[in-house]
Amino acid sequence: MKINFFKRCAAAVLAVSVLSMGTIASAAESSSIACGNNQTGIAQEVYEASGQTLSGASETAQVPYDLYLSALLDVYYRNDSRAFVALGLGTAEEAAMIYNAVLDSELLSMDLESLLGMECPEALENEFRVLMTQILGGARYAVAGCELQADGTYTITVVYEKMIIFEPTMNLYLAIVTDMATTWFSDYNSIPSEEEMMIQLLAALCSCMRVCLENVTYAAPAITTLSVNPQNGNYLPDIEDIVNLETVLFDTDIMY
Repeated sequence: MKINFFKRCAAAVLAVSVLSMGTIASAAESSSIACGNNQTGIAQEVYEASGQTLSGASETAQVPYDLYLSALLDVYYRNDSRAFVALGLGTAEEAAMIYNAVLDSELLSMDLESLLGMECPEALENEFRVLMTQILGGARYAVAGCELQADGTYTITVVYEKMIIFEPTMNLYLAIVTDMATTWFSDYNSIPSEEEMMIQLLAALCSCMRVCLENVTYAAPAITTLSVNPQNGNYLPDIEDIVNLETVLFDTDIMY
């Protein structure tokens, strides 16, 4: 996600690779780089994509802003354009462009190729994309009304249940990585090549995510709010609120 989860996992991969070369000190530095935060930058890309599509939103000012935001979130997370189209916010093709921008940005946040110094096999890239689609699609939320504020903005209430997916995935993954490293380094003659090691570790990450998605749990219902602000005559979701929403919909807080 626009999260540090994949970068933390990449750091674990790097650490194992570094251990195999006996340069443990570099692992800490790599881990620090891997844990960098790019949430706002990626969110801005998605924000601009949605802003371009919704530039005519002022023409649909009669649309209640809670319905407007709900339709946009359905596109963001569920790739569901029905409300988006029904409310006149855009076409199904435009909604698909927004969703693909979101998904591409989420996958871009992994940045595994530059972190690992190798090209991720296409099959694994495709699997990561499918898994990310499932994670986003599993978001539980319901927009529950809006209230006009004195400054002309609207505060939108959202009821949600946080998906508990990244903590169990990370715990399972680190356990598997530890076991794999123990096996590899118990017999240095059988240690795989660096490239094969990376592929095995990435495949293990995919497997862990798949297992945890099949057994995913959710926290108790809670409430959060988002703002819809006037922007050049149009109303668009507050970018920081969109970023923060992801932190309540998913257990990304374990990465900070």
